[in-house]
Amino acid sequence: MNADHSARKNYPLFCIIIAALLLTLPWLDRPFHTRGEPREALVAQSMLLTNNWISPPAYNGAVPSKPPFNHWLISLVSLPGGEVTEFTARLPSAIAVVLFSAFFYIFLRRRTSEHSALLAGLFLLSSFEWLRSAVTCRVDTILSASVAGALLALFGWRERGRKGFPFLAAFFIACAALTKGPIGVALPLAIFSLFELLSGEKTVRNVVAIGLRGAVIAVPVVLVVSLWYLGGYLQRGDVFIDKIYYENFARLTSSMEDEPHKHAAPYMVLMLAVGLLPWTLVWLTTAVRHFSKPDYTISAFRRMWRNASDLQRYAFISAVFIFVFFCIPSSKRSVYILPAYPFIAILAAESFAVWGERSKRLMVAMSKTLMWFSFCIAGLVTFGLLVPVSADVARFGSSLLASVSMWRVGVLVVLCVLMARVSRGCFAKDEAQRLALSLIGAVVILSVSAAEPAFFQLSQRRWLRSPEFNRTIDMSKYDRLYSFGSEAYATSFYLKKPFFAATPGLSSGSLVVVEEKNLERLKQQIAPNVREVARFSSGLEPSKKSVLFVEIL
Repeated sequence: MNADHSARKNYPLFCIIIAALLLTLPWLDRPFHTRGEPREALVAQSMLLTNNWISPPAYNGAVPSKPPFNHWLISLVSLPGGEVTEFTARLPSAIAVVLFSAFFYIFLRRRTSEHSALLAGLFLLSSFEWLRSAVTCRVDTILSASVAGALLALFGWRERGRKGFPFLAAFFIACAALTKGPIGVALPLAIFSLFELLSGEKTVRNVVAIGLRGAVIAVPVVLVVSLWYLGGYLQRGDVFIDKIYYENFARLTSSMEDEPHKHAAPYMVLMLAVGLLPWTLVWLTTAVRHFSKPDYTISAFRRMWRNASDLQRYAFISAVFIFVFFCIPSSKRSVYILPAYPFIAILAAESFAVWGERSKRLMVAMSKTLMWFSFCIAGLVTFGLLVPVSADVARFGSSLLASVSMWRVGVLVVLCVLMARVSRGCFAKDEAQRLALSLIGAVVILSVSAAEPAFFQLSQRRWLRSPEFNRTIDMSKYDRLYSFGSEAYATSFYLKKPFFAATPGLSSGSLVVVEEKNLERLKQQIAPNVREVARFSSGLEPSKKSVLFVEIL
């Protein structure tokens, strides 16, 4: 009886883990179709090829733009197979999401209800931006899980009366710092210190005590992380320092020369709304239904603040601080605010639990509509009645068959059966959780039917690993390979060869990768006489996005 009760008690935890696996594991072997993923994978590939684990040469021989923790993880999981693949490049992000999901649920179950903890975990897993990053070879998921994990560990340390040293929090902070830089140390400690200040006495003595506690945590972490910075400087010299300054301090102070991803502050509001889809639509629907006359006065906020628990206040401060902090620099991307998502999930879980009781029919209707919509879209795509704009139906159909492997289908079937078994004990009476499960199912269905073949067409893997390409180009003839107009990250990754930026004075016989639209500019700036060696279509509109391999004459 006790064993059966213990198993049933752990049903929600099993559900969270299975949902995380279902939403990550089957999608890790997708071909690269963006610039960012192969750029990060190239660094890990360089680590294995050069055996340089401190500062391996990135694209064009440059210093990598990010610290190496994510690249270390990719390299480690790639060692058994001897090479970096799309699967192993994304595997650390997926593992981070699965482990953090379990940690997140256990943390909340001990401080809230089992219902709220499960709903918060499902809310987080089914949010668009969090899910998209979970199956992406970028540093954002590792950083977000590390920062959020540090903040949760610090909160637990505070509950224990701040006894001893918070080793778990320090571990997470060190991981964050080795993933993105100094921001990994500053952000969680600043948020925790602000919460301590707002929750305690506003005296000089208390402020000094808060500062000292932060320093006690920061100093050993900084000392450990500095070992890598020292190794990077000894290996690369001033170029390494320039890169660190440019990627961290120049970005935060909006003094970067090229100012990448420059946007105004409202852009982040829009990206947060998009990143929380489809829950943004659910929230708007339920809010309009039940809160036609919301009270946004200062007195109402103060009343809500007084009635909130410490965890709710902490979640609110964390979410707002992270969002506002990343709204300040001119460089803004939606993934920058990912560390706020777990804390938004904590706040949203309580709201949706209440709204679910008031709107059972609405929640059930939304669940059914969502699932039927997903099945309809999947059916239309499968039978060729609906394909992406400008895509050829025959090519899209072949991409569908090529991208949906038997391994992936097998994993999906097994995980779906496990999910159905677990869900019988978890979701029978809760509409909000049932809606979350429907959202997860819809994501899986749409990914299999529409997203996967579209990504396959957008990827250069279609032709870089084809027999036709090997017959056309003999890479052994060329000492160095070059690109012009844009970085050939995916080309370099799939060919497992370093590429360099083409510059004036390039010697004859050099092979250059260039998009067709940049060919005339190549002739004007690099060499007037070139010979086209090969041409390949790229993307869903091949007539507009042809990639050329040209030889300098």
